[in-house]
Amino acid sequence: MATVLVVDPSRSVRETLRIVLGHEHAVAVGPSLGERPTSPTPEVLVLGLPPPPRNERAVGATLARELPNVPLLLLHGPRDVDLGTLAPPHVPIELLPKPFDAYAIRARVRALLAAELRDPGSAERRTAERRRLEFPFVSEAAAAVLRRAASIDVPIVLVQGESGTGVGSVARALHVARGRRGPLLQVDAAALVQGELARRLAGAGPGVGTLLVTSLDRASSDGQADLLRVIEDGNAGGAVPPLVVTAARDLGELASTGALLPELAYAAGTLPVVLAPLRDRVADLPALVEMLTRDACARMRLPPVTYHPDALARLQSYLWFGNVAELEAVLTRTLALHRAPSVAADQLVFLPEATADALTVRTSPPPHATGPATTTEAANPALAGLDLEVVLGELAHELRNPMVTIKTVAQHLDAIAGDPEARARFSVLMGEAVGRMDGVLESLLDFARFRAPSLQPLAPLVDRVLGEHAEELARRHVHVERNGSGLGSVHADESQMLFALRSLCRGLVTNLVPHSALWVRGVAPGTLELQVQADPSVAARLASWVEPRVNASDTPPLAWALAAALVERNGGTLTVEKGRGDATVIRIAWAPPAA
Repeated sequence: MATVLVVDPSRSVRETLRIVLGHEHAVAVGPSLGERPTSPTPEVLVLGLPPPPRNERAVGATLARELPNVPLLLLHGPRDVDLGTLAPPHVPIELLPKPFDAYAIRARVRALLAAELRDPGSAERRTAERRRLEFPFVSEAAAAVLRRAASIDVPIVLVQGESGTGVGSVARALHVARGRRGPLLQVDAAALVQGELARRLAGAGPGVGTLLVTSLDRASSDGQADLLRVIEDGNAGGAVPPLVVTAARDLGELASTGALLPELAYAAGTLPVVLAPLRDRVADLPALVEMLTRDACARMRLPPVTYHPDALARLQSYLWFGNVAELEAVLTRTLALHRAPSVAADQLVFLPEATADALTVRTSPPPHATGPATTTEAANPALAGLDLEVVLGELAHELRNPMVTIKTVAQHLDAIAGDPEARARFSVLMGEAVGRMDGVLESLLDFARFRAPSLQPLAPLVDRVLGEHAEELARRHVHVERNGSGLGSVHADESQMLFALRSLCRGLVTNLVPHSALWVRGVAPGTLELQVQADPSVAARLASWVEPRVNASDTPPLAWALAAALVERNGGTLTVEKGRGDATVIRIAWAPPAA
């Protein structure tokens, strides 16, 4: 985990950045360079200078003496500070004036960490960098051009794409893939003033490996002229390093409107690499999710994580206005909050404002006994009743995700109005959201109804539930083996028993190992066993939901909690235990009716 030092006179800025960056990095803070933690040495310095009058030369001397060569993120605009005084030309610098947003600050810090390539022993980092040139981080078409650009010493490469498509990461990875021995000199075109680029190149000396000029589409007229002179000097045989240029907009279009010098548009566009927006790469998304998840798990020291088909379908249905950067943020946020071995659609945390709700649901107290649901004392005190706080917390969780979907559609109505494909995708999402909310409310109504128990044969109920899940079981190539003899009958409410069996079966089906078997057995009159092959962590989680626990932090989903309560309300008990090998056995037992 990289160390990021935040130095700013504002306590609010320091604490905000500690929170925003803390999920990905080790963050240290201080009000000034003289009042900062001295160890460990940071890999990135985020610096906000106090308002003028200030001694920038003294600040630069302190940085050169105590934090030499540390990449710098300045919380100022290009005209607010003297960059040449603060840091030598070879030190990577990013500018982000206040106020800034969380996505921008994370992206700039990642960019500076990727630019820190001076450690020749960081083979793992270099390998990770090179993956940014390959599918699925970029499309197959872009990867083909990047392979050619990495294999030849073409003077200028243009990396063009919308915000969030990874243009900065690709540009820096290109420097690594070319095997340039000298450092990467990164310059923000928006910050260039007349003669600035030439001065920085001269100050860096002849050892620069690659000159990276970012945000060419935002360069001023002076900056454009400065860059064009450097390019022309290189074409005339001058000592100019290979150049990589990034832009969010089409340079030819900018030249046609007079916003960019035509000569510069032609020169910078010698070898263009266009990074497609994520909404145009829906088919690539599963492979990209796998790559980003693997990297995030390694960064956060989490075990491998997989995604349910419904989660991948939801990810593919979203429009991703923030492109790969937004996808990476959503996946990282989801993994950090849920830490589940398998992620379902309702666990995806798309919006930052949903973070607190996800955490609140995760840390809700477990169900505990509030009194017997029937005159028979429940065998398991952890599930004898449902705590009102848990019910409300889980209900809020179950309704929150559909509401987020509806809110997202409302926010982007203008963007999707003229796009038939987007309207179709959002229509599906809206239908799913409304259907899910309707299902949750119907489940609660079913739970609230308690009819007089009657004699119910178990075998027909089990057959009915298995039939409802036949399509999903077939899709997963799960073979059902059942032994209906011996199930017998029990005194129970039919609708509540169906609800409980449906919920338990649905939870099992989503965690089954493909090409495995589901054994349905009647081991004794009134006792049903469901045996499956499931991941050990899944078995442990299921077991934790039905065992009495103290201070447990992983509360059962609402459907499971209601199902367990209904089993006990109808005089049964629910247990989960480990079977032979990797098998997990769920046993539901009722007392057989009196003869």
